[in-house]
Amino acid sequence: MVKCALISGRGMGMMHGGNFHNHPDAEVVAVCDMDPGLLEKAKEHFGVPGYSSIEDLLANCDAELVLLIVNETRRIPPLRELLEAGRNVFTEKPLCGLQGQATVREADLAIAAPAIATWRESDQKFGIDFNYRFMEHFRKLHDDVVEGRLGEIKMVHARAHFNCWSHIIDQILWNMGTPIWVSVVGDPNEGGGWKRLIHIGWENGVVGTLTGTNLWGYDDHPLRVKILGDKSYAEARGLDGSYLLRKAGNSEIEEKWENEPGKPEMPESFKRMADGVVKAMQNDQPFPADGEAAWNELLFEAAVHRSALQNGARVYLSDVDRAAFV
Repeated sequence: MVKCALISGRGMGMMHGGNFHNHPDAEVVAVCDMDPGLLEKAKEHFGVPGYSSIEDLLANCDAELVLLIVNETRRIPPLRELLEAGRNVFTEKPLCGLQGQATVREADLAIAAPAIATWRESDQKFGIDFNYRFMEHFRKLHDDVVEGRLGEIKMVHARAHFNCWSHIIDQILWNMGTPIWVSVVGDPNEGGGWKRLIHIGWENGVVGTLTGTNLWGYDDHPLRVKILGDKSYAEARGLDGSYLLRKAGNSEIEEKWENEPGKPEMPESFKRMADGVVKAMQNDQPFPADGEAAWNELLFEAAVHRSALQNGARVYLSDVDRAAFV
């Protein structure tokens, strides 16, 4: 049985805590929140001891896995504290964003770097909730890419509402690997989440685009990922679930999948992620989206921000990565 401690009595934290607590091989054994009201609520809900500080939690609880579900504006200090204390950690995305998840800046990467360095030097497991990896339509796209059904990949085209922004970036990186450069059109000082058009280049010659804005409505799918190969091309859409695979050049449909009505993929993906984390703990394997996935998503966003400040200059991610650890 994997013993879990939950840090957060708010909605997202309670949801994650419930998914782990309801897993047959895991249980929440302690909760932690600085807000007395939220702490009492969480204690009552799970029927476990509660602590008002991480220090008290670490001193009194032997949970091997900590669910750190706090806001991205204050995630890094407790993450580092937990890793230094020898605890395995599962957290939310993005890894860091002092101005919110839709406005990650290069400074956020430097803030997160010490925690990543601590994790890399440890034997602890660390992962992030890129739960879209467990949606059936995104899994189909990933499998078709890595198993070669699309042929040689030539191009990537993606777009997203900012509510899905970290996830769309992870989807691109999960399927294609980390690119070598990005270039962006957009003004990071624009209010309300700056709209952006990102050009992306990989070492193997694949190119791509990613556009982000809050102007798209949810009725037209808040995110789409299309990957084009020389044999076929495929697109995964939305949070409910839609996947379409076509032959390159003539658009003949090879596969069409949609979620069963009334059974959206989004809620189930959180449960599948919890299951994946628990199994990783049991089998001593990396989490389904580990610390490198968390870092690479943040690195991508930091490079985009640098490009914007340099009027759309092509920015190499390796340069941004090195600068973060200086």
